[in-house]
Amino acid sequence: MQTISPHSNSSLIATVLTCTLIACAAPEPGEVPTKSDVEISADIVAAPETPELIFINLLPWGEIDFSRGDFQSIDTCTELVRSMPNYSGYTTPERCESITDPVYCSVWQDDDEQERIDCFKGIGGCEVELRRHDLLAESGNRTIITRCEPSTLVDAWAHAQTETPIVTQAPSQP
Repeated sequence: MQTISPHSNSSLIATVLTCTLIACAAPEPGEVPTKSDVEISADIVAAPETPELIFINLLPWGEIDFSRGDFQSIDTCTELVRSMPNYSGYTTPERCESITDPVYCSVWQDDDEQERIDCFKGIGGCEVELRRHDLLAESGNRTIITRCEPSTLVDAWAHAQTETPIVTQAPSQP
């Protein structure tokens, strides 16, 4: 017969105590909630995610190119960019990406034209481009309506759709 050492005795006691605690803490079979017992509220259920808007981002200032519309996927956008005659993997200013809120937009109106909108991924790009608008405003040819205001991409895209016809340039097929 083997004797129990003090070290193995403490391991045995720890194991018994752990099992006892688990057994005491476990709910009775009738207390365990089932799916039928749980009501799913409208607050808990997340609304279906809206698809991300994907646009061509013009470097270096991060201007959003609304003129070519939004794309169903990054791959579709990239296919168009690569089909452009001046495409270069290193120097092409067009980049395809989903863009997060907020975007920074300036709205202006030239003489006898409708409002136009320029939006940028960041405030810095918007402020750089705003200088050009300011110069045209000083010459009396342009009225600036808003200056680098934060906006959601969805709202900016809706505004852009009311002003500019979308250029539909299909990628050339091999």
